[in-house]
Amino acid sequence: MRRPVVLALGLLLTGGAVVAQPRPAAPAPPTPAAADHRTPDQLRTEVLERMRALRAWKIVEALKLDEATSARLFPILSRYDEREMAIAAERHVIMRDLREATEAAHPDDARLTATLNKLLVNRAAQRALHDDRIKDVRKVLTPVQQAKLVLLLPRMEHDFAGWIHEASGRGGSGPGGDDP
Repeated sequence: MRRPVVLALGLLLTGGAVVAQPRPAAPAPPTPAAADHRTPDQLRTEVLERMRALRAWKIVEALKLDEATSARLFPILSRYDEREMAIAAERHVIMRDLREATEAAHPDDARLTATLNKLLVNRAAQRALHDDRIKDVRKVLTPVQQAKLVLLLPRMEHDFAGWIHEASGRGGSGPGGDDP
């Protein structure tokens, strides 16, 4: 079991082969950086890498993946991560526009309708992306592993969102907490 965990982390972080090493402890959740010299983009990249490493570790453990399956699964998930981030960035802009339009002194119904339509298109794109990811993952995993992954990914995404909100000072209680 040690080798698949190390392989998954190595493939995810380096994209190359990994030498067998003792099994590492689970990576710690991302924490806010106190007064350091890194740029916001560097911090964001480091946090994303840590979150992906933690996700890989949890997936390998929960699904009991072997090396071959790990080597096929994580590139699929990475490919969908990039697309998910683009959809999320677009949704962020749409939500900002919706908030501004709603809070205007005289809200414009046409602008609100157009923005709501964009939000619906964005949500449909997100659902389609999730469905496509499941279709691709099904080619690699057993039905039991597929089911476990479908149950595990939303929990991890919720945990990660809580950690991000907590680190950014926007609230959220993190994993297992009572988010509003």
